[in-house]
Amino acid sequence: MKKIKVLFGLFIISASLSGQTRSFGEKIEEGSIIENSKIQNLFLAKEKFNAKLKAKVTDVCQMKGCWMKLEIGEEKDIMVNFKDYSFFVPKNIIGKEVIVSGEAFKRNISVDELKHYARDRGENESAISLIVEPKEIYSLTAKGVILLP
Repeated sequence: MKKIKVLFGLFIISASLSGQTRSFGEKIEEGSIIENSKIQNLFLAKEKFNAKLKAKVTDVCQMKGCWMKLEIGEEKDIMVNFKDYSFFVPKNIIGKEVIVSGEAFKRNISVDELKHYARDRGENESAISLIVEPKEIYSLTAKGVILLP
């Protein structure tokens, strides 16, 4: 009977937390969110810029939650790393909406780093061996992330 009460209590706690937003890293200040359609223009026009955006998570590091990819439309993604690796996000948030704030920039990513990310995603070695060229990507070093319910 005691086990049933404990399990019931845990169920109530988890149910009450399931609809809440969760924050990681620094607090994200109130203010305007840049529309995803405008983000791409900023990447083309500026070398670096501060950004706060809302987007859907398309991929997450399955080792620790130490990076994620966000969909910004027109088949474009932003690779998000976390400032000084001072925080991580849950590994099970693919498909969820987040708000991120940080410094955005374009960068070239090496073959070795692309292979590292593929391993983090859990891809098999035959898929990883097909990675043979570096790639220019949109990137963001996040100071904070809000996981929306």
